[in-house]
Amino acid sequence: MAAEIKEALLYDFNYSLFVANTMLPNVRNVEDKQNAVKWLRFLKTSAKSLQELNLRNEFMDHLVKSVQAGVMSPPFDTPPPNSSLTSMISLLPVVDLDAEDPSSCRGSRRTSAIMQRSPDAGAFLAAQPIPDVGAFCYVAVLTKKNN
Repeated sequence: MAAEIKEALLYDFNYSLFVANTMLPNVRNVEDKQNAVKWLRFLKTSAKSLQELNLRNEFMDHLVKSVQAGVMSPPFDTPPPNSSLTSMISLLPVVDLDAEDPSSCRGSRRTSAIMQRSPDAGAFLAAQPIPDVGAFCYVAVLTKKNN
């Protein structure tokens, strides 16, 4: 069980790392870009236990949001301190859950546009197998009804 959790946390981190590296050109300020790269290097090498892996992903999520915005917010506007992740937990930005869009949260009851427009309310699509990883493509061929 712990191995599966560790693998999932590593997968999430690597995905976030890919997104951050892809979005790095959004950061125009050279000093901010250098700090972002320093944080990425620091986070790559800073996790040993499951708790640290989880905490690293929290830092990475906030770093990705800053990189996507193009402006580094604290604590990412300065180089990472020379300490462990667990001692830096107070540096994590406070998240205001009331200000977040409830439809963006996992587990929300909002249905997708495909499900809303489907004649059977998505019953056919819901019955189809969807892979855990990779891409999922669905092609529908329709004809007009003859009156």
